[in-house]
Amino acid sequence: MSMTFTRTEHAEGRVLSIHMTGVNTAAQSLANAPKLGQRVRDNGYSGLIMNYQGCRFDHTVGQFTKVAEALNEALPEAVRIAYVYDDGNLMHAAYITRLLSRSGRPVRAFESLELALAYAQNGS
Repeated sequence: MSMTFTRTEHAEGRVLSIHMTGVNTAAQSLANAPKLGQRVRDNGYSGLIMNYQGCRFDHTVGQFTKVAEALNEALPEAVRIAYVYDDGNLMHAAYITRLLSRSGRPVRAFESLELALAYAQNGS
């Protein structure tokens, strides 16, 4: 199953949500990280939701570390990042959240889009 992306703006255009479905490869993640950072910067988003519900990863631990480094470099420091997970990718969401939080980024993982949106909008 190939990867699909659905982008949605929330909170009067302050939060970008990207819902990924299908199989996400490490090469896709590494290629998309700088593009995502540029989109966030260009549009002045203060929050970012990465919705993994329905997404599966082929990433190794080392590749996820490289993706986290690429996101850390690409995204503005103050952007609140929320990951939404399901049973099949909870560990992926938890791992990348931990990696990004080590650099002081505001980032958390949630089991629902509603909770992620509340966090991405105002940090709660």
